[in-house]
Amino acid sequence: MSSWTKKRGESVVGSSREEDQLIVTPLGAGNEVGRSCVYMTYKGKTVLFDCGIHPAYSGMAALPYFDEIDPSTVDVLLITHFHLDHAASLPYFLEKTTFRGRVFMTYATKAIYKLLLSDFVKVSKVSVEDMLYDEQDINRSMDKIEVIDFHQTLEVNGIRFWCYTAGHVLGAAMFMVDIAGVRVLYTGDYSREEDRHLRAA
Repeated sequence: MSSWTKKRGESVVGSSREEDQLIVTPLGAGNEVGRSCVYMTYKGKTVLFDCGIHPAYSGMAALPYFDEIDPSTVDVLLITHFHLDHAASLPYFLEKTTFRGRVFMTYATKAIYKLLLSDFVKVSKVSVEDMLYDEQDINRSMDKIEVIDFHQTLEVNGIRFWCYTAGHVLGAAMFMVDIAGVRVLYTGDYSREEDRHLRAA
């Protein structure tokens, strides 16, 4: 379960000017498990964390509340790990909305994401009309995904970010984002337990 529990539209840091407010808006997983997706805006910069589906629903009902935002304003989309509730609406968001920003995940997450989502499409028991995307959409989305190493610092449109090991699953990351000197750590799912193949967060 994600560490964010803010209600939609709640300001985290107040100010007299709206662009000076750090606003965090859960588009899913705010008070539920599933469709993890958190919208954050500050100083005219916008970051989206995760892009999952709700496992209890199908079709459009499984998506995060994308209608609450303008996807074209999102500068950077950061995916913490490959689980469906954190990444399975990504092909839809990349291929069927106005999003034109950049998307990042770790190498391992990208490799497993492709396999997991291809399997998700094959085993989904929904009508063709209710399918959110197909194999071609997944392949096209792969071309748009960029990779980031742990502790590597990148900058996009004035947004600096880097990631730490989250434990949980292979490739899982916690993202630190710095906008104009204000830093926010988005953990996604993480584990403090050592495993035979994973370090603790």
